[in-house]
Amino acid sequence: MISLQAPLNMTTQHLPTPSHGTASDDVLGYLLIFLSSVLVGIWAVKGTIALRNILLGVETVIAIIYCTRFFKTNTQKIPLKYWTPLILLGLMFCWVIFHYLFLSRFPEQQFHELISTWLRSGLAVIVAVGTGLAIAKRPNTINCLWIGILGSFGYLFYQYIPNALALKSLFVPLLDSISYIFYGKISAVLAGTILVAGLLGGVIDVTSRYNGRSSDEPKGATSFWKILMIATLWLIGTVIILYAYVFIFDTRNGIGLGVLIYGLGLLILSWRLFRALFLKGGIKKAFGFLLLIACSVGILGWFGMEQVKRNPGWSTMIEDSKTSVQIEKYPNWQNPQVKGYPQNAKGEEVKGNTYERLAWASAGVQIFLPENPLGIGVLKNPFATLLMQKYPNAGAYIPSSHSAWVEIALAFGYPGIFLLLASLLSITFLSLRSNSPFWATAGLLSLGLVMLYTVGEISSQHSVEILCFWVALMMALQWPRKLEIHTV
Repeated sequence: MISLQAPLNMTTQHLPTPSHGTASDDVLGYLLIFLSSVLVGIWAVKGTIALRNILLGVETVIAIIYCTRFFKTNTQKIPLKYWTPLILLGLMFCWVIFHYLFLSRFPEQQFHELISTWLRSGLAVIVAVGTGLAIAKRPNTINCLWIGILGSFGYLFYQYIPNALALKSLFVPLLDSISYIFYGKISAVLAGTILVAGLLGGVIDVTSRYNGRSSDEPKGATSFWKILMIATLWLIGTVIILYAYVFIFDTRNGIGLGVLIYGLGLLILSWRLFRALFLKGGIKKAFGFLLLIACSVGILGWFGMEQVKRNPGWSTMIEDSKTSVQIEKYPNWQNPQVKGYPQNAKGEEVKGNTYERLAWASAGVQIFLPENPLGIGVLKNPFATLLMQKYPNAGAYIPSSHSAWVEIALAFGYPGIFLLLASLLSITFLSLRSNSPFWATAGLLSLGLVMLYTVGEISSQHSVEILCFWVALMMALQWPRKLEIHTV
């Protein structure tokens, strides 16, 4: 329901003032967008840390210059509420430093993360703000970021196709003998979820700009051919991501997140269809929304059914989940390799993947977090560290709780999890009444990231950098300001 009210509450008080000039003098803006498209495309890819560091360093310098020029020339005051995500991120960085100085349990490891992960995360915030300001001048260039991510999946298919031909099967899941461009399944889900949410939000945004979002907003802000181009990008990108989820990575996380994100998107589209039919608009508008809804349901439904056929974990997920969260009754989670897995209400052994994820996350929230309310200060394996300290006979192989939010909470306690989660959710609330051309993108992407980091083991290194980047970028895209808008 978050985004459904957006079209009803729009005003033109802070809408950018269009201009028909060219953008040839904005070389730094174009350079930031291009370099950021490369950066987001390789961020979750193996063996790219050197290139990522170079890009972050170069872009930081460019972004500082770009932001300085912006604040010198922009005379419109940005209300405090639009700074909320950045303020919360800034407080998180302060809390990390304070924790190291006064609460550190593992000072060497924490210092290493401070000068690596957190330093890069800080640079990512600067880069994101500059990139957001550059994109805001030419809204359609946000698609360069999606194309950058799509490029990494293009290379993934370059690796996948020979394996599929060799095995004579479309279904080629990860094996010990097969290695793909991403760090396992979860990095692919990380990049793919961002792309799915971004593309869906982009389609909604661009149709909003074309049709007019309120009675006092001019129509025709975006041409039909640009809508067709972006819709084509959305269709291709969505099919590629869902195909990879089902036939390459066999990931329930990915499909489940896709269903949740599209559930939110379909609520928005259904409301716009209702408005077109009964409040304002007409048959042409209604047909466009109906076509988008039908395509979304059809694509997601087909891939969903294919995944259910191939992954038996779906059939008993509800029963397995009920058993998994009972960590006191079933202490198997401490060392499943030795103690085995419990039985669900049907008398069947729970699926290992479901049990471990839910049981470990439940233990993190119910046992370890209350015992460590300020966290242990390190992002690398805080759950495993606390598990071995409390239960010496636990499984040393256990890597994490499989939930980024649980891991971050164990690392930096209640203050840390509050600041990071609040920074994301503040983006969602800002999109409620935003007059930005990116209101749907920001709303869907922020909620998508909340859900993604709930079910994914993406709590360290590049995953934290990516999170900080997108929070800062979405914040900058929603700043109300009068800029020169270029059509590209």
